[in-house]
Amino acid sequence: MTFSEQEIKPVWDEVARLIGDGVMQLRHRGEALSVDTLEILLARQLADSNDIERRILLGAAINMLKGGK
Repeated sequence: MTFSEQEIKPVWDEVARLIGDGVMQLRHRGEALSVDTLEILLARQLADSNDIERRILLGAAINMLKGGK
């Protein structure tokens, strides 16, 4: 199955938004900002979420961060 750029872009925009929200949360809390702390925060959100769509997006965000290491 292949997707067009128009179909994928909104998904990646939402993944980027989740990462950005995580960065803002860490900064607001005064926590160290690193890929590891951001990954931990997103993993906590993933564990706390029952919404399938949000879980998929959070999983994609975590995988994106892991891929950048």
